[in-house]
Amino acid sequence: MKKVNIKKFLVLFSLLVCVFCMTACDSSNGTISTASAKLEHKNMIIQVYQSYLTDWTTDMITYLDANDSDKITSDAESAYPLALVNGKQYIIDQNGLTAKTIGFYNSWNSTRGELGALESIGNINIAVNKDTGKLCTITVDAAYEKNSKVSFEFVINDDFTLENGAINPTYTTGQKMTKAVMNTIIGMGTVFIVLIFISFIIGLFKYISVFENKSKAKNEASTDAQGVNNAIAQIVSNEEQEEEVDDLELIAVITAAIAASENTSTDGLVVRSIRKVNSRRK
Repeated sequence: MKKVNIKKFLVLFSLLVCVFCMTACDSSNGTISTASAKLEHKNMIIQVYQSYLTDWTTDMITYLDANDSDKITSDAESAYPLALVNGKQYIIDQNGLTAKTIGFYNSWNSTRGELGALESIGNINIAVNKDTGKLCTITVDAAYEKNSKVSFEFVINDDFTLENGAINPTYTTGQKMTKAVMNTIIGMGTVFIVLIFISFIIGLFKYISVFENKSKAKNEASTDAQGVNNAIAQIVSNEEQEEEVDDLELIAVITAAIAASENTSTDGLVVRSIRKVNSRRK
């Protein structure tokens, strides 16, 4: 019974293997890989234009070394491609200078100071670029006075325009340590300058409090003087009111005395008030 089951399993497994093999054969025979065709087409183009790509790479590196930053900047601002500068025909940037090439020039101008003069250009390697829209990647190592190994990398589009240009210097351990020390010194110096500036600002706060106290004292003195003047005016006003009350009382007493002595009414009497002169006002 077990042998029968094993035979059935083996037969079923064999059938499945055959089905998968037939499916694989059908798919391999009936489907064409477009990716492989595109890569092969790019490879054919590179083989045809390989010498042009190599010449452009060599002349570009030579042009950058032979001219100073001002000349390169002037050519870029005038939209002069390498073909117009050297008087040669190149496959790259045939339609004129592009923004990506100008960006590569800027990278070179910021890097050339740490490289020195060009000494030699190594072998140029051109490889197919698998990315859509990009034809190839060109890499080459060059030796300079201050750096013996500088790697250039150029990415070329399908229309033979520069997509990207990179400059990658290789630094020795001593150069890396020197650069790290310089960065540390610059960073610490910046921190100390900021701290000194903050301390200076904090030191000015005491003058701000002095100005505030002076202004406050001036306002308080003005307020006190005004209060004194108000008090004096109030005292004078109270004294005048008291004098008027005393005069009225005196008039009433005199009027009553006259009326009593003459047995007459006080209605017809006219008594003028007597105002004392305050000696303090003289």
